[in-house]
Amino acid sequence: MIVDQTGEGTLEISSAISILQAKIKGAGLRLKESSDFTLFEDTIRATEDRYLMEDFSSRFFDLHGAMAFWIGAWDENGEPVSVQAAKVEDLKDRSLGEFWRQQQRRMFVDPAPNAELGEEHAHDAFYMRGKIVYHGNLWLRRDARGKGLAEALTQLGFLVSLLKWSPDYLYGLMAARNAMKGFGIRVGYRRYVPRGTHWVVPPAHIRPDDWLVYSTRSDLIGLARTIVAEGLE
Repeated sequence: MIVDQTGEGTLEISSAISILQAKIKGAGLRLKESSDFTLFEDTIRATEDRYLMEDFSSRFFDLHGAMAFWIGAWDENGEPVSVQAAKVEDLKDRSLGEFWRQQQRRMFVDPAPNAELGEEHAHDAFYMRGKIVYHGNLWLRRDARGKGLAEALTQLGFLVSLLKWSPDYLYGLMAARNAMKGFGIRVGYRRYVPRGTHWVVPPAHIRPDDWLVYSTRSDLIGLARTIVAEGLE
């Protein structure tokens, strides 16, 4: 089963989203979905890490509701506990790998000319075309970690992306140590490539050992089905 223009699959996805929302709210958190990226940047500045990824910065992109959203979670005191964001690109005329060659240079090399982008990006990225979602800027406050919230929040972002855009692929770039510890599989990624973007000389704040982690549309629907099945047990 796939999600298509007739709405096939939306009931299972919606049910899975409701289960995840209940779990997150049961932990005492308030959720908000928004396409206001000025507010996103303000929210990021209120976190302990204060790290805004270039992919979601107004410095590089004009983000709006048709192509991007973010989800935040706040505690009972109104303090941010988690943020994440996603955006979609319709890559009909080029692969994700070819897209990286342009965008990574724009975001990282042009502002920092000492950085050098390589050519040997993740193999799979050169075969990924179509509607592709990037999920990133995931942050969870330290005192909320280790409680299953990272998985529930990330899965929520995945399934909202699936419901909004029915993408061919959803991907992220994950630190090698996290990928090898199984975090990716727990949150819903199903495919792994032990290299993301290739850096000859990485920018100072970019990890050179990130893996490409991704799921297909069918993988994401399988994730929704699993959440619903487990919620019924």
